[in-house]
Amino acid sequence: MDAKIEFQRLVGKFALFFAFIYLLMIVGSVVTIADGDSVPVLTWVGILLAGLVFTPAVIDAVRLHRTADPQRLAALWRRSGLLTLAGVAVMILTAVAVEAVST
Repeated sequence: MDAKIEFQRLVGKFALFFAFIYLLMIVGSVVTIADGDSVPVLTWVGILLAGLVFTPAVIDAVRLHRTADPQRLAALWRRSGLLTLAGVAVMILTAVAVEAVST
């Protein structure tokens, strides 16, 4: 397989990886609530925003792995990569903001 296609699909795999980390963030928040602690509203806002970004990134990542059309691959890997970077940025900003508010 072409190295360019492998790289483009690797971007899709990173999108799926970071979406899994996002799901772990949700599970962590639910476990915190189940333990009786409160979760700041800012955390829920960040989780919602990250979800809005990661959803199309994951959809594009799946489409990226299912297609062989070079033009479609070119569009999908860029979009998936940019949305993944935006989702990771939202998760990091949420974590930093919650930490700043908590202290």
